[in-house]
Amino acid sequence: MVIYAILWAGLHYWLDFNNKQSIVLSFLFGSCYLGFKELNRKTEKAEDFIPFRVSIHLHNPRDFLFKYNFLRTEDDWKQMCQKVQDSSILRRGLNFTVLTLSKDGLPHLIWWDDHKMFLAGLPSFEEAIQGLEFPCEGRISKEFGDSWSPNLYFGFRHGKGLGYKLAISVRKDWWDKNRTNDKFETDEEYFTGSVYVAFGTLPYGEIGLDYQARRQDRKTELEKLGWTIKDYQDPEIYEYSIIVVQNEFFSVSQHFCETD
Repeated sequence: MVIYAILWAGLHYWLDFNNKQSIVLSFLFGSCYLGFKELNRKTEKAEDFIPFRVSIHLHNPRDFLFKYNFLRTEDDWKQMCQKVQDSSILRRGLNFTVLTLSKDGLPHLIWWDDHKMFLAGLPSFEEAIQGLEFPCEGRISKEFGDSWSPNLYFGFRHGKGLGYKLAISVRKDWWDKNRTNDKFETDEEYFTGSVYVAFGTLPYGEIGLDYQARRQDRKTELEKLGWTIKDYQDPEIYEYSIIVVQNEFFSVSQHFCETD
């Protein structure tokens, strides 16, 4: 309003425009000025943004699969290892690159490296754990095929909004029979008969290191959710560093794609 008032006063008293002309011109020039100012601010912010690649790995798959009854014997482990290919999520992990941010500073345009495809919106990925297969049981389960594989999920869904969820999606009938005494946050999908079991919650600020804008301390937020900082810096290449956090079974690493 101050800008509009200054423009109106200058046009009316200095340049001798009548009141109606002064109001119209001050609104026009003021809107143009504010528009260019906002555009310049967004351009500067976009120029400061550096794309970054995120990799999620199950860093201790053997212990994880045995602990939660996905495998029961050494023969099961050996058979699974023979089935697992290099393209399996157990070996390559889940990888995506954040190319742009939304107006709220959250990931928006994303390149899913593993499948060579673009996605828009907050991260939400789900992929079958190749090498693990279980027979379908029950009427609902059999409608989806004779066998099923657990899925690894990472994203903003299937949780209470405290952060990105790292979850395994399994059939509910299997989970009811094989669940352990550990307490997990779960989210059931009644239509598919699946349940998402959260094995980790990553703070929203970790992806892209957005803690400062959230007025949060990285170490404090990670420790509250069971994560440990394992950042890596190459001593021979000063500018080369990887941001890494790890909980009991999962690791999440980020590498900023800065070029000269």
